[in-house]
Amino acid sequence: MKEIKIAQAPVFTSPNPLTFICSQKEDGTTNMATLAFWTFASTNPGKIMFSLNKGAYTLELLKKNREVVVALPGIDIANKLIACGTSSGRDTNKIEKFGIEMQKLDGTSISVPKHTRLAFVGSVCETLDADDHIIHLCDIRKVYVDESENGTFGWNGYAEFASAKKG
Repeated sequence: MKEIKIAQAPVFTSPNPLTFICSQKEDGTTNMATLAFWTFASTNPGKIMFSLNKGAYTLELLKKNREVVVALPGIDIANKLIACGTSSGRDTNKIEKFGIEMQKLDGTSISVPKHTRLAFVGSVCETLDADDHIIHLCDIRKVYVDESENGTFGWNGYAEFASAKKG
């Protein structure tokens, strides 16, 4: 084995699901950020974890309103997922700018993209400082799936984006 830097490790764990972290702005509209670092933490009760860079506008929103939806977009909107990672919701309405069609889910006022494969509705219950990121542990209240959508995955350390189909 050879030693590598941790930033190189995602190349060797591919494919990795990419997501939107959807939160609510003060005006009631949905803010969306691109999120790569997330995982299941428990299935009974349902919990997930995700990590956000300390400079993220979403951190400010989650401090005020701890409700969140983690949405795994379908491959049809992969380009919009990547585009959302290039600007801050602090000064940009990404939904309008990138032409993202949204849908409502029961149990939350936060909208998600229409082409979403899987959505976790929950609330932040704990946070942990992880140096340049903040880890969020979330209680999951509802989970929605659209099996007709193929999820978006990062391949080769997020250098490529495609669905993850066997075959």
